[in-house]
Amino acid sequence: MKLHKVIGLTICLLIGLILSSGPASGRVYIDINQPFVRKIPLAAPDFVPLKSGGSAPVSISQGLPQMLSHNLDLTGLFIVLDKRTFLEVNKKAGITEGKINFKDWLMIGSELLIKGAYDITGNNLTLELRLFDVFEGRMLLGKRYTSVLKDGQAMITRFINEIMLILTGERGVFGSAIAFVNKQDQNKNIYMVKFGQKDTIKITNNRSLNLSPAFSHDGNELAYISYKTRKPELYVRRLSDGRERKVSSPKGLYISPQFTPSGAILVSISQSNYSNIYLLDGIGRIKRQLTRLWGINISPTISPDGKRFAFVSDRAGTPQIYTASMTGGDVSRVTFEGEYNTDPEWSPRADRLVYVGAHGGRFNIYTIKSDGTDRQQLTSEEADDTNPCWSPNGRLIVFTSTRLGRSMIFTMTANGERQRPLALSLPGEQSSPTWSPVILD
Repeated sequence: MKLHKVIGLTICLLIGLILSSGPASGRVYIDINQPFVRKIPLAAPDFVPLKSGGSAPVSISQGLPQMLSHNLDLTGLFIVLDKRTFLEVNKKAGITEGKINFKDWLMIGSELLIKGAYDITGNNLTLELRLFDVFEGRMLLGKRYTSVLKDGQAMITRFINEIMLILTGERGVFGSAIAFVNKQDQNKNIYMVKFGQKDTIKITNNRSLNLSPAFSHDGNELAYISYKTRKPELYVRRLSDGRERKVSSPKGLYISPQFTPSGAILVSISQSNYSNIYLLDGIGRIKRQLTRLWGINISPTISPDGKRFAFVSDRAGTPQIYTASMTGGDVSRVTFEGEYNTDPEWSPRADRLVYVGAHGGRFNIYTIKSDGTDRQQLTSEEADDTNPCWSPNGRLIVFTSTRLGRSMIFTMTANGERQRPLALSLPGEQSSPTWSPVILD
């Protein structure tokens, strides 16, 4: 099967039937641009059969609403109520306004209610999902999806994005791709997962080391470093068909690639015990050398407007974060606190950099404005938290943590709340996550 058929939503029969045009009053439920957002209590009971006498596996009737609740919790915008507090005891309670006792939901403090119903015919699954305002006792959003059974997760992430749009005015990022490195035995291969889902896709498949994945700005290509020829070389894989090309031409060791908005590649090339940052075209030819110093110059990340890049350099004696123009001039130091700062990533909102700082032998994640002000610490576990990367909308951060005893991928909100492990159906240890700038529908 071609890779693009696996990556894209396979809901070939998907029907997005809008049952409601949204809140007629134009009410803003969640103002996500405010510094302190009140979290809204929300309930999501088990799904019920659309037809009398219908039944479904627990993975559908209970698993999908659990997934929906978990994903909404990751946004940091809701208080998802424990279903053990629910007063509605009728397992076949309806999903329409006239068949819901909204007083039962008000009594437990719920302000929003998500109801779902399912039907399974052969290998096809139909989900009817509805969002209600409990106070007003009315539906805000309704969708009906039909596809094959295995697309249940994709239906849920689609619906959550619609919920986010109608409540905040901004579409969610569920279903966008996260690439990462998975270590099994002595090999490291690159995998991909859609945010909010569990099933993974293997991108590289060789008995070697494959490191530092980075998405292009259109989400169609993935750059990475591979040792499959026994030396670190730079490759780019087209995700639509899996075709791979090597873009290493200058001699040296390649480190930490990053795409520019135009499709060029920033990369650090190490030669004779020092490394500098170069701008390469799509086939590996040097367009420009951006740093010209002895020592370490690595981990470039470009600003959303493409005019500046941030990077790590030890020119002041210890690894610190700097920014420079895309000509290599106008260098400015960003970090001054801490003896070791690395892994910068520029927010797509252009307002902050996220990075890793070492203190007391531990690595934690911080954000800072690009002018070096307003430094904020986001993690403080007795573990190592590294490799941070922003979500496409800049409201979430994915990162690597060892807090559960092995290297795993976590997500959190941009202010450090809701630190949760990414649900993956994959053995091994995971690291180096990177988030696609777009949703690969």
